[in-house]
Amino acid sequence: MDYRRQAALSLAWFLDSLGRPVRLPPPGLGPSEMWRLSNRALSELLKLRPGERERLTSFRRGFSAAAAGAELRRHRVIFIARGEELYPLRLACTPDPPVGIFAHCLPLRRDRLAVWLQKPRVAIVGARAASQYGTDAATMIAAGLGESGVCVVSGMAMGIDAAAHRGALETAGGSMAVLGGGVDVVYPAVNRPLYRLLAENGAVLSEYPPASRPRPWRFPARNRIIAGISRAVVVVEARERSGSLITADFCLEQGGEVCAVPGSIFSELSAGPNRLIQEGAMAVTTAVDLLQALGLEAWGNSVAAERTESSPATGLPREEEKVYMVLGGSPRQPDTLAARTGLSSRQVAASLIALEIKGLARHEPGRGFSRLK
Repeated sequence: MDYRRQAALSLAWFLDSLGRPVRLPPPGLGPSEMWRLSNRALSELLKLRPGERERLTSFRRGFSAAAAGAELRRHRVIFIARGEELYPLRLACTPDPPVGIFAHCLPLRRDRLAVWLQKPRVAIVGARAASQYGTDAATMIAAGLGESGVCVVSGMAMGIDAAAHRGALETAGGSMAVLGGGVDVVYPAVNRPLYRLLAENGAVLSEYPPASRPRPWRFPARNRIIAGISRAVVVVEARERSGSLITADFCLEQGGEVCAVPGSIFSELSAGPNRLIQEGAMAVTTAVDLLQALGLEAWGNSVAAERTESSPATGLPREEEKVYMVLGGSPRQPDTLAARTGLSSRQVAASLIALEIKGLARHEPGRGFSRLK
């Protein structure tokens, strides 16, 4: 196991041991650099509390990355450290990317996992206590996306999540679930058959080590990953204060497309999607709407790697690609782009000039840079 993976694995296990959310520094500082810091420096970076600083010291003395690797094999889990080739580029460019991703799929091979991580992805989320209209809409849209080779992402909850997974599972696109607990912990337990299907025709992901129990604070945190690995988030039924709207907020913050399925004005379950549409989200009634908006109509059943999922980025140098991926329709300042990509100000400036010359970015004086295609 190389040092990068050891460092990311150690950090993931330590952060999980704290039993509370910890916001990581911007992606410019990788797991290897963080784990090389002294106990004092790392404690200050992570804003650890006094008792947690002592825990860090004892953790570093007693933790064995080799033993953790054996634990992963026992639970049939693959670990992808931030910075590895398989780590989703979109997620790496978000403000708070996890140090690593734990994944389960069948058969348990990295090349099998790569099949699903190399597809364009769209998230479908919504209410647990969904109506028949909502579950039918989620299933129909998910099936349409999957038939075009798009992988449908959701959180394996009851209601809309489960309907979206099931709609996509028998298609070429397949489906991926992001969990609010360990990747081997099925929650809710009634979804165990769905979990098995996801492992066979997709993958199950989590930022938490095996056996980590779901906790209320973990679900908003996992929503940022659902948004971070997806080109767009579609909200199908959500009350006014719903976790699905948190996922939509993350998507907007990360430069993705927020979409919603319109619903009855007489239903509380339509309050969230209808408000999103009023605020400018794209109204979606079929998969075709979404495929056209994202430029994915021609994907068919053979899908290129994630870095080609937005065709204008095909063949770009790595630095230009990272900048292009975090540009949105609204202008963003170079400092913001540097923080999102982990690149230096000079690298961002050079990339923006190159993207302008190629017709992929536009400079709006006083406002920043936006994506053109």
